[in-house]
Amino acid sequence: MNEQEEHVKQFLTSSTYHQLSANQQKHAQDILVRFNQQMKNEQHLADTAWTPQAVKEVMVGDFIADPALTNQFGIAVAPVLKAYQKFLGVDQLKEIVQAIDDQRANMNACRKAHKTWAQLHGTDNAEQSSAAAKPASKPAQPAPTVKIQPTAPAKPAWSEEKLAQLIKQVKRDMPAVPEFQHQALSLDEQQYVAAEFLNLMHQEFNEYPGEWVFADLQRVLGMMMPLDPAITPKQIKNIVPTAQALFDYLKRNGVITMDQYKVGMKAIANMQNSQEMLASLSRKERETQLMLSFINSNGINTDDVQAAEAWMDDHRDEVAAFMRTLLNPWRDYEHQQLVKRQEESRRRTQLASANGGKVTHHRAPRGIKFSKKARKKRRRK
Repeated sequence: MNEQEEHVKQFLTSSTYHQLSANQQKHAQDILVRFNQQMKNEQHLADTAWTPQAVKEVMVGDFIADPALTNQFGIAVAPVLKAYQKFLGVDQLKEIVQAIDDQRANMNACRKAHKTWAQLHGTDNAEQSSAAAKPASKPAQPAPTVKIQPTAPAKPAWSEEKLAQLIKQVKRDMPAVPEFQHQALSLDEQQYVAAEFLNLMHQEFNEYPGEWVFADLQRVLGMMMPLDPAITPKQIKNIVPTAQALFDYLKRNGVITMDQYKVGMKAIANMQNSQEMLASLSRKERETQLMLSFINSNGINTDDVQAAEAWMDDHRDEVAAFMRTLLNPWRDYEHQQLVKRQEESRRRTQLASANGGKVTHHRAPRGIKFSKKARKKRRRK
């Protein structure tokens, strides 16, 4: 077994793989074996050395031109490739993810036509063979430059400006549309949750409506948003109902397709119980609980403290990377908290210096409970 085959084997048993949808899991091995082979044949690159340009070229090459490939295979390609590169922790992850997103529409056009991009927009193999069979009466002329055009009209590309316009429209429509009526949250609270979700999907994973990936939906809705320092326990409890209302609204207005709607609904299907539990905890306790959930997702029994600590010792980088991802949206808040702790430490040091170098420890206030014996003594006094 070579190194790439070993990487694929490890990926297929990882928590990253299990965060994919059922369809993506079904096709993951076939996608990765085919893509790694074509990357090796065409670009001579290992799976840890992909470049954005190489990824774009392989996505629209022989990898996707096989007539046997189904629509479900095509839908799974982009999220599987992105998850695989995240799992490998490659250096150019952000650029590669962007390249995959940029090339997705062209790849789907090639799959539907059962042709490579070059065959769609240049000289195909049959024409090349026919031309080669004719005797050359004069030196071959360079082929004319072919201007690549989309094979079918596409919807306008998403942009930050277009996303901002959508968020404004959602907020404006909320008071009147049926999806957001009879909710436990107030109008302002619903607007906050919906806008934060849409912004985080783009900000953290570069995904617009219609491009959402199952694992990233779960990470934003189930993990990142409950760690928002400004969110209330009531809003955490209602992330799922608000997300469902938003999905319904976007589907009804044609912003997302039925396939994307199904991915969204599947992502929140079993999330409510964990949100109720997180809402009952402090923010620091939520961080701990999410870390324990991550350890548990790797097959470790977190009730066994020694086993959990041993696993963490062996996977410190992986745990740290996971927590950095969850806390990344709130890095300004985390920095402020760090500054406060540093200032408190300096204040204590200065106080100790003023007291001749003696550190004073102030015991935290506690409730007082007198025993019966103590109460009798107090009465005698």
